[in-house]
Amino acid sequence: MTDETITTSDTLMCKVMDALKGPTGGPAPTIAGANVFEPRDWPTELGIMPILLVQSPREVKESLGRNGAPQFTVTTCVHLVGRVTAPATSGDAGAAAVLGVLGVFQRQIEVAVVNYTPLMVLLQQVARVEVNKKVTSDAEQHVGEVTVDLYLEFYQGPEAFCPTTTNPLTEIAIYSDLVNVFDPSGTYANPPFPSSVESAPRTSGPDGRTEGGLLIELGQLLATESGAIFETETGEAIETGN
Repeated sequence: MTDETITTSDTLMCKVMDALKGPTGGPAPTIAGANVFEPRDWPTELGIMPILLVQSPREVKESLGRNGAPQFTVTTCVHLVGRVTAPATSGDAGAAAVLGVLGVFQRQIEVAVVNYTPLMVLLQQVARVEVNKKVTSDAEQHVGEVTVDLYLEFYQGPEAFCPTTTNPLTEIAIYSDLVNVFDPSGTYANPPFPSSVESAPRTSGPDGRTEGGLLIELGQLLATESGAIFETETGEAIETGN
């Protein structure tokens, strides 16, 4: 199970997608509208352009030091591909039109991402933005493509690498098998720590017999092994009536 409070590259990719789709029922921030897709469902048909394709193909973790708990400055690359089309016309006017649209597309992408607060609060900075544009011909259409690589920097501390605890601690049992209080010749079944018991006849303990004990049930009142409550979790003494 993923801890949603820990920032990862997948977290940031999802936030970028949310930024590019815009609010539910609200205006879309780019000319792609709702056509924002993850890698597993990238369409390429000309009929649904303009579109935006989003993936997070790589990240780099840089250690903050050799000593202490693991801490990293992480830079993830969120790779965006925007595609548009325009009819081919004489004098390559269609190609020029596509290049103009790609410039607008790039600007819309950058504004949407940089102004999306749920993303920006997770970052230390937008470390770098790399942009490339190209135009190709497909039959009677010019296809324009703008790629925007967002290098997003964030922090990961030791909490990002802690395994999830599946067996919580619910109680603590304390046993006293004393060294100076012992039975020289007795043998007792099922001692709590059999490897510590001195064999009979013995001249000192432990002898396998518990002289005293305490059972602490976490989240409940503290009690002796016999069940007599002597203290609350806040340290207040309780009368047992004994």
